Amino acid sequence: MHPQIQLPKPGKCPLCFMDLIPIETSGGGEDLDPSQIRMSETAVKLAGVQTTPVTRAFAERSIRMVGKLDYDETRVSYITAWVAGRLDSLFVDYTGATVSKGDHMVHMYSPELVAAQEELLQAKKAVATLSTANSTVLKSTANQTLKSAREKLRLYGLSESQIAAIEQGNVPSDHLTITAPAGGVVVHKDAKEGMYVSTGTRIYTIADLKRLWVLLEAYESDLPWLKYGQRIAFTSPSFPGEVFDAVISFIDPVVNPRTRTVNIRAVVGNTDQRLKPEMFVSATVQSRLDSEGNVIAPELAGKWISPMHPEIVKDGPGKCDICGMDLVPAETFGYSGGNKTTGKAPLLIPASAPLITGKRAVVYVQVPSDEGVVFEGRQITLGPRAQDYYVVRDGLEEGEQVVTNGAFKIDSELQIQAKPSMMSPQGGAVAAGHDHGETGSVRMATAEERPYEAGTAERLDDCEEALVALAPVYDAYFDVQMALANDNLDEAKEAYGTMATLIKDVDMGLFEGKAHERWMDISEDLAGAAKIGNSAGSIVGSRDAFFKLSLATIEMHDTFGHASDEPFYLTYCPMARDNAGAYWLQREDIVWNSFYGESMLRCGEIKKELHAGDAVTE
Repeated sequence: MHPQIQLPKPGKCPLCFMDLIPIETSGGGEDLDPSQIRMSETAVKLAGVQTTPVTRAFAERSIRMVGKLDYDETRVSYITAWVAGRLDSLFVDYTGATVSKGDHMVHMYSPELVAAQEELLQAKKAVATLSTANSTVLKSTANQTLKSAREKLRLYGLSESQIAAIEQGNVPSDHLTITAPAGGVVVHKDAKEGMYVSTGTRIYTIADLKRLWVLLEAYESDLPWLKYGQRIAFTSPSFPGEVFDAVISFIDPVVNPRTRTVNIRAVVGNTDQRLKPEMFVSATVQSRLDSEGNVIAPELAGKWISPMHPEIVKDGPGKCDICGMDLVPAETFGYSGGNKTTGKAPLLIPASAPLITGKRAVVYVQVPSDEGVVFEGRQITLGPRAQDYYVVRDGLEEGEQVVTNGAFKIDSELQIQAKPSMMSPQGGAVAAGHDHGETGSVRMATAEERPYEAGTAERLDDCEEALVALAPVYDAYFDVQMALANDNLDEAKEAYGTMATLIKDVDMGLFEGKAHERWMDISEDLAGAAKIGNSAGSIVGSRDAFFKLSLATIEMHDTFGHASDEPFYLTYCPMARDNAGAYWLQREDIVWNSFYGESMLRCGEIKKELHAGDAVTE
């Protein structure tokens, strides 16, 4: 791990405490390529090297998202004043009322409307008077005036039947009755009885709740697995044990720069209107990719889909039943009609195999050799991560043996021999300490700075209210974590400040006995680290504070757990803190390195998935 450490006899590395490897057992071999290294069987065992074959299988992943229900904006109607006047009667005088298309909603007086009706009656009389005239010009002009008068009333909001009634009665009506343009629920009542309104003033908002939107957030790393028209399953706390089905209808083309998430929208049928807007939901998408990165959907093979309404799927070309747009082939949206028998599966390697630094990914492959064991470093192109595996786009062949344990030790040996390695692609000596641009010093790790190795914390998670009270503190911690992973000092400082405030807001009365004492100690450590981070003048100082903040947060989780339905992930980078290593928590099961940011964003590994009742160390 630290090739600059060389001792004359077996022992432990003074920096990371790992077993030293004999240099003489790792023969160089003049017949080897620069990217290869030969090791004896003994050295392989000492280094704990393990290999796994590259396999060809379909990459499958379950994408979890959370969000809420909302109105379908395409099914929201507005009743507005088409002419200025006074609202004498509002037939629906409260929100939440259910109305049908054509129901009476408003009784309105309008001087302009009276004048327009007079124009209509006068035009009708003129047509009748000139019916026996010999002048075709006068007749045509009168008929055109009558037609214009009818159109004017229509533009004021009167229906054809209302206009006909005025003509038959020969008496103008001083009031206009406004009817509902569509059925639904009145979700906003924007005017009051007796108000004078101008043209365009909104009076009611009506939402058709027979179809709703499911608004979700997905991490940007999940995007390869999500496609327009894909089916999702979601649950709501309002209906325990019941699963609802929806279809993805929109994927935001822009990533939220603060949360690094993408808005996903799905549509769900709600004919029984059990689902309500603003309900919280948890959604899951089961996705499978082929070798080209397309989502495998056998049910869409050869189908045509609406580009505006994904629930409209047909066997051939045609028009959308809702909007009339031309249907397009499902493949247009990144679908493959293949299945486990007909589709081409991609290459997969275990997630522990690649060493990822910045934009590079390196694996070590065991190659055939008549003498000793030979490993070859190879730069590969990775696709998306699928649970415990990565998709390989380029650089490996099916059946090759890749190192899944001990790759860092092989890389260190290559560094010793000044050969190309993960940290030195061109070969040559690597600077001691491996500072990644943060610091050039090399120092021994103190007890405080060693990786988290406790397990002594007593679990005190009896109080559910206390766990709920800690949820905002965890949220603020994850904001700090992602801000540092994105190299954003300002956002990190803001999140530190928010966390410091939230820690003070936690009701200490929720913790009793030992739990109270433990929270007092942990909260003091959390607040101290948050205060330092909030005042940090550089990204380096902010990351130093994050190291201490993470130790306290991990201890908080070990002691109390968390109340979220989604798991947390304990993550470790052996190169952080001048190669002393560091642990932290994150929400996503792919490494977002908060200590190196973009320079080594994926450096590290997920050590453990932590559910609500799990301890970090057991």
